[in-house]
Amino acid sequence: MNSTFRARTASTVAALLVVGGAAVMVAPQASAGGDGNKVHNCFGRWYNTDWDQKCSSPGAAYAGTYESKANCSFEPDNYMSHWRKKGSTATYDGHDCDWSVTGVQTWFYQ
Repeated sequence: MNSTFRARTASTVAALLVVGGAAVMVAPQASAGGDGNKVHNCFGRWYNTDWDQKCSSPGAAYAGTYESKANCSFEPDNYMSHWRKKGSTATYDGHDCDWSVTGVQTWFYQ
């Protein structure tokens, strides 16, 4: 009876390991990252679940509001707007996505 109990326990543990491994393989993987469209030297940059709004040198070409939208997987997209003065090179951190960011679009309003 003791060997039967051990065999059933080993069989159950093996089955649970297989099911657990399959669940891990089905979970979505985070994207690597990249840069979104540039608007007057400003753009969104994303990395896995994090994203930022940035302006490359020599900074924002025009003063005004720069709005960026991060496309999040399996959840609503995240938005942020910042008024920038001409020449601004500030980096603003966007609200992280839970699963992954697949891209960032940026718009300009005066």
